[in-house]
Amino acid sequence: MHKVLVVTDAETAIGFRLAGVETLVTTAETAVHDLEAVVTGDGYGLVVVDEGLVPDPVRSMERAMRGRDLPVLLPMPGLSAAFDHEADATAYMKDLVRSAIGFDIKLD
Repeated sequence: MHKVLVVTDAETAIGFRLAGVETLVTTAETAVHDLEAVVTGDGYGLVVVDEGLVPDPVRSMERAMRGRDLPVLLPMPGLSAAFDHEADATAYMKDLVRSAIGFDIKLD
């Protein structure tokens, strides 16, 4: 059975670990190298990659993925994306929900 791995920064990894997801903590300087080691190894079927660390993980790993079907690389917006914009975090989360399910959810 293949496992799921999230490649992210230390702060974001905490939430994934609390949810029971395996994480690989890395930095922007070493993320591409660390991701390549994961891709060329065996055992992971899905690798979720923080776009704040590797902006285009699929393109970055084209060479390492040649001849491989797994792992599937899934880019994920990092938490820093929510706070790098002028919009507040609530508006950012609203946009994420709208893009994921197709409509807004309003909680009072």
